[in-house]
Amino acid sequence: MKINPKLKQDLKSFLLERIQKEQNRVIVISADNLSSEEKKVLSGKKFTDLNWNQAVYQIDKSIIAGIIIKVGSKIIDLSLMGSLSKLSNTLYEID
Repeated sequence: MKINPKLKQDLKSFLLERIQKEQNRVIVISADNLSSEEKKVLSGKKFTDLNWNQAVYQIDKSIIAGIIIKVGSKIIDLSLMGSLSKLSNTLYEID
């Protein structure tokens, strides 16, 4: 079965575009609503190269405190739950 080259190229372009959008997508997860001042601080510090205009803000009470920033497949975990989890893993490694 032969695939139409035009269809193949259109599909490839579509998939590359979707992957690019997903890689630039910023998701911020916090334990509580972030104020506009907190959002401004986030976008103005070390993460200036990210597209904060289309950032998605989510609330997850299970992280206890702090934030988690997801960009594409990268995760920056600055939450208390993440810190406790790392500490727990370290303690188990010692034994």
